[in-house]
Amino acid sequence: MDNTVLPYTLQTDSDDESNSSDSSEEGNLLTNNIGVLYNGGNHKEERFMNQEKVNDYQDHRNNLFTPRISKLRILIDSKNIYHGINHNTSNYTIHFTGSNMTNKTSGFSPYKNVIGFKFIKAIIPNSIYQINDNNNIFFIQINGSPPATVTLDKGTYTFEEMGSHLQTKLSSISSLFVVTSNTTTFKYTITLIGTTFKILWNDSVGYSYRLFGFLNQNTDLKLTHTSDSIAQQNVHFIDLVIPEIPLIACKKNAEGKNVIERIPLGESGSVIEYSGDIINLDNYFYPINLSKLSIQLYEDTTNLLYDCQNADNSFEFEISILNY
Repeated sequence: MDNTVLPYTLQTDSDDESNSSDSSEEGNLLTNNIGVLYNGGNHKEERFMNQEKVNDYQDHRNNLFTPRISKLRILIDSKNIYHGINHNTSNYTIHFTGSNMTNKTSGFSPYKNVIGFKFIKAIIPNSIYQINDNNNIFFIQINGSPPATVTLDKGTYTFEEMGSHLQTKLSSISSLFVVTSNTTTFKYTITLIGTTFKILWNDSVGYSYRLFGFLNQNTDLKLTHTSDSIAQQNVHFIDLVIPEIPLIACKKNAEGKNVIERIPLGESGSVIEYSGDIINLDNYFYPINLSKLSIQLYEDTTNLLYDCQNADNSFEFEISILNY
């Protein structure tokens, strides 16, 4: 492209002005420097020899090579953290710089003047365990006696296997317990022959009540208890929380957490690949510096971290940076 500015001649209104010494100094200026300022000229219509407007060229150059905002994609994954005894793939931090021993940093750098953050994609395994550390304990009280603790074994179960396992655990407390699994309604019936009892779901830690279809409240004292709804033995979704991101760029939620995205999960044991809404609006915030990202995954029902037995996950984000 030949971007030479066409020469021009200053036009005057009278012969007297054309003969003046001041006017003679302004005539016939030749240049190919688009940075020259022509006093009093109309530069919006100035063109190169190929008839491209100088303003259009400058706009294209600025948009392509010197934009006000730059966007870049970063990949975060739990395989890039030190796998020690206490590592947790539902709660870890990736550092972008520094002499730490928790993750590799050669592909990252500190990001200054960050004004936007957007979720792009996640790859997350859905735990194969229906019973885990978040739902394996509840309390049961027989006829007003002190509550007994029921501890379920962590692992994978079918609906009927879950009922049989519950029967085994309750029988160790009293041989008069009977658990019936209804494969039509997917509800359980728990009976204590000849004696009343209550289940203290609300007093228990976690959400064992969901496994057997009960509400999160202590039951009344009676002989038989039947599920209030169908048993829910899968985690339906998880919330991705990143504390370093300002709330204005997060999704509003009841817990007030910095939720970046709510990610649905499928069948137990499957690997979920989930992409965000590509038409998400940019919620810009005042410039911040990012030197790390903390990944926290919370389960759908409680404030407990997602128990995925330390299976690895991966995330892709888009960062918007303000160029001064």
